[in-house]
Amino acid sequence: MQAAEGGYAGSIAVADTVLIAVRDAVLADSLRFSLELEGYDARFCEAPIGAMPDGVLNACLLLDQDVFADMVGSGNSHTIGRLGVPTVLMVNQRTQRVLEHASAAGVTTIVEKPLLGGVLFDAIRSALAGAA
Repeated sequence: MQAAEGGYAGSIAVADTVLIAVRDAVLADSLRFSLELEGYDARFCEAPIGAMPDGVLNACLLLDQDVFADMVGSGNSHTIGRLGVPTVLMVNQRTQRVLEHASAAGVTTIVEKPLLGGVLFDAIRSALAGAA
């Protein structure tokens, strides 16, 4: 698992998709808006349990801690790895328990809120570069 550092995003490929799994509608809309401004194809997904959506070539999953906690609680966190894409987990605080569950689920990168500067875009760009 890698920790994301601050900075601003560089160029991205046209087909780069970010799947947003965030429960809070306002946060989800804000993330989608910001990601689309950066040139990403941002799509919402309820819970990352199934397969990748059709037409997605190069993607990463942006997962909020609340959705992840629900997945851990229901025993579905292992399904993250089935998607076959890197996962960026947004957390309120990096606790040992969060780190253990994230590692077991195959989470690629953890970013801590608040998401200041370009830390989120750096994490997504790095995740997508590692998946290519």
